[in-house]
Amino acid sequence: MTGLSDQFHQGTVYSRVRPLAGSRPERQADPFKEYPGSKKVKLETPAFPAGSLWGSLNNRRSRRELKTEPISRDQLSLLLWACQGVTEKISGFQLRTAPSAGALYPIETYLVINRVEGIDPGIYHWNIREQSLELLTPGDCSLKIETSALNQDMCRNGAAVFAFSALFSRSTFKYSDRALRYIYMDAGHICQNLYLACEDLGLGCCGIGAFFDDEVDALLGLDSKTEAAVYLAAVGKY
Repeated sequence: MTGLSDQFHQGTVYSRVRPLAGSRPERQADPFKEYPGSKKVKLETPAFPAGSLWGSLNNRRSRRELKTEPISRDQLSLLLWACQGVTEKISGFQLRTAPSAGALYPIETYLVINRVEGIDPGIYHWNIREQSLELLTPGDCSLKIETSALNQDMCRNGAAVFAFSALFSRSTFKYSDRALRYIYMDAGHICQNLYLACEDLGLGCCGIGAFFDDEVDALLGLDSKTEAAVYLAAVGKY
C-alpha cells in the first residue's frame, strides 16, 4: 500500500505512544437531514414478511454484555460462513456471502477463540478454501485481545473475537488509492452479515473499531503494512 491510502491508514491508527492527529468540527452535524419545504409522500411502517431476516434486522443491536459461556462448534461454523462463505463459482471467481469490489475479497478473518465447544482456545486463521481453522497461537489470549481493544471486557468475556484484516494489495493492485474506500466497505458488509447471523442464532455481537492497531496486528502476526487489522467483533451469549 502506497500513496494517499497509506498516509490515511497510518495517520489514523490508535497508538499508546502517539496521539491521534487530526481536527474536529466546531459543531456536530444533526442526526437527521430534512428538507422542510419539500413535498412529502408519507410511507407507513411495513408489516414484516414471514422469515427470519426481517426479525433479525428489526432486533439487531450491538450487545456488549456477553456471558462467559461457550458457543457450539456448529454455531461458529455458521457464523464464519455468514461472513465470507463461498456461494458460487463464476468465471474463475469464488463469490461469497458478502459483496466485494471487483470480487477481489481483500478481507481475511482471524479468530481469538476463548470458549468454543470442541476447539481449544487460541488464535486461528480461517482458511476459506479448505473450510478449516489454522492454529497460529495456542492458549488463552482473551486478556491480550481485551487490553489491545482499549480494555473492552466483551473481548475477554465473549466466546470469540472475530478480527478482520485487510491484505491491501489484493485491491490496490487494481484500484490504487481508491481501494482503501472499497476495503472498508467490504469489512462493513462482512461484519453486518455477522451481526445478522448472530441475531438469528440468538447470540450477541458487537463490532469494535477502537483498538490499538499495532497491538492487534502483533497479536495476529501481521506486519501492519501489507496486512493490517481493520475491524473487530466480539461474539457470545448474552
